[in-house]
Amino acid sequence: MVLLDARSLPQDTVIEADICIVGAGAAGIAMARELAGQSLNIVLLESGGLDFDPDVQALYAGETVGAPSAALEESRLRYFGGTSNHWMGYCRPFDPEDFAARPWVPLSGWPFGLDELAPWYAKAGRVLELESEDYGAGHWQAHISELLKGPLVGGRLRAAVFQQSPPTRLGERYRDELEQAGDVRVLLNANLVDIATDPTARTVTGLAVARLDGSRFTVRPRIAVLACGGIENPRLLLNARSTAPAGLGNGHDMVGRCFMDHPTYEAADILLDVDPDLARPPATQLIDTLIGLAPAVEEAESLCRFVTYAYPRREAGVEAPGYRALRDITKSLRRGRLPDHLWELIGTAAGDLGGVAGDLWQRFVTDTPVLAVRIHPEAAPNPDSRVTLGGERCPLGLQRARLDWRITGLDRRTIRRGLEILGEELGRHGLGRIRLAPWVLEDGFEVPGNGAYHHMGTTRMSDDPRRGVVDRNGLVHGMANLYVAGSSVFPTCGYANPTLTIVALALRLAERLKTAPV
Repeated sequence: MVLLDARSLPQDTVIEADICIVGAGAAGIAMARELAGQSLNIVLLESGGLDFDPDVQALYAGETVGAPSAALEESRLRYFGGTSNHWMGYCRPFDPEDFAARPWVPLSGWPFGLDELAPWYAKAGRVLELESEDYGAGHWQAHISELLKGPLVGGRLRAAVFQQSPPTRLGERYRDELEQAGDVRVLLNANLVDIATDPTARTVTGLAVARLDGSRFTVRPRIAVLACGGIENPRLLLNARSTAPAGLGNGHDMVGRCFMDHPTYEAADILLDVDPDLARPPATQLIDTLIGLAPAVEEAESLCRFVTYAYPRREAGVEAPGYRALRDITKSLRRGRLPDHLWELIGTAAGDLGGVAGDLWQRFVTDTPVLAVRIHPEAAPNPDSRVTLGGERCPLGLQRARLDWRITGLDRRTIRRGLEILGEELGRHGLGRIRLAPWVLEDGFEVPGNGAYHHMGTTRMSDDPRRGVVDRNGLVHGMANLYVAGSSVFPTCGYANPTLTIVALALRLAERLKTAPV
């Protein structure tokens, strides 16, 4: 791999490529690794460098309206490795129900089922350094609390296992490997600012790339792939208007629509009537186990996918920094490896011994008869929840993004009814009762907080161009050689964190591109 700072390229340089991937995050790096060694000329463009740069990060800035959400420049990272540089590592594949068309969920249904993605999930798990391909609760009994082994999760509820990646920082983890690939060039500090096409807007003929100083160069790819996330992918398509006045791929006004995030927040307390130790996860825990509705219940109640994470309520409400650092160290050591930034983590833990001791006491010693319940439900696809272009422009001249995230009535009913069912099952088994947060009881409530930072759905996948932006293979409808990768292609978002599915889809797309005609 050639790792090159694009700021060193002469003005108006032209670079030829078989495949140009825009964005060196989880999807882009996974694709570059899969395509390496195939006798292809691969160019991987990254807006940032190898480390965080506030001037580059500020290119993400935009406007947010509607449901509460984090500022756009705070919810992603814009340097080599992308947002994998700070993700928490939670992984779970989508369930068969996530791919199915559900009559009560508008615009639901993927163009293919779980069987199509299963082999790529297995490979993605290896990329993200997961322990097992098995997510069944039976496989992980030694890592699950006694509360979630009993009758509570045998009927209307079920245990949903989320594996923990170390977490893998893809930029750091795979940089050396990519450097051994002679057919991959990574260009840092290289920002896509326009997509040139033939007069019919069918074939990409060139990618205009700019540095922050305003100088430019061009990449001429046989195939172009946008892998820039759920906000930047639609933003780039909407800004590309030289041959398509409404933006590339936007012939049916679908680019940017159906934005989804997981509306996650503490929504209730469980008041236990049993020994609190039953709810305490084992010290050897390698997973997190959430409480979800059984699919048959979701169908019978016409609800979206629904899970909650129940954990002993901490007096401070959040984990201490030292405890988080200690947890990251032990999580890696249980896998037989040293964590990245080991000495930094040790320093954080050593500097917060009070926080470490307090959280260890609360988790493993003290009796806490109250469990906090954090929801993490699916949000239904909603065409009015969307990314558009705002009036302001970034230093590169592109119009900034405007996010209007809207929670639907179905989302609210899923949250409230899901919590009610959890309470009903707790009472039925004599385990306790649930106390809903006041905001859950309000009509037309908004979920507090900033969402889960999971930007999905804005270039959704569909065989029907009127219902999506890309086809089942990620190819933009009506175009011959422009593809989109990442969570923006998700038709629905389920309740699982998106990274594992992002990598699985990226590997699947890379396999197709090895022999894709133009």
